[in-house]
Amino acid sequence: MHAARPTAAALLTLLLLTATAPAARAAAEPDPVVAGERVSISDDGRCGVAGGATAASELFGAVPLRPGVQGMAAEVGVDEETEPGRYQVTIECGRGGARHVQTVTVTEGRAEGVGLVQAAAGVALLGVAGGAAYLLRRGAARG
Repeated sequence: MHAARPTAAALLTLLLLTATAPAARAAAEPDPVVAGERVSISDDGRCGVAGGATAASELFGAVPLRPGVQGMAAEVGVDEETEPGRYQVTIECGRGGARHVQTVTVTEGRAEGVGLVQAAAGVALLGVAGGAAYLLRRGAARG
């Protein structure tokens, strides 16, 4: 058997696998995200250190990417009024450069964290607990 046939078969197989591979993707964490949370967008190292790399989506508009741990990256906020659904994020590696796409899912729920009302309620509860402890101690000292 000639060496050319197995080599040609291997190259043809490699070509077919490459042609059917999914398109290059960007990275988004966390995914899914809740409206009001922040999400990290990254090219996952695909752009190199491309000047002018941007990420664009109807979730947050267009933002410049800066060098980060996972390549070119940015951290963006998802508006609290964003409807649940799937949103496309397109990363462009510099003007006219390669494009990479990621889909970010926004789910129902609320963002983690303490709001102003929750903080005020916590302070009020601490005040009530402190007052009750004072009265109990004062009563114990009398009797």
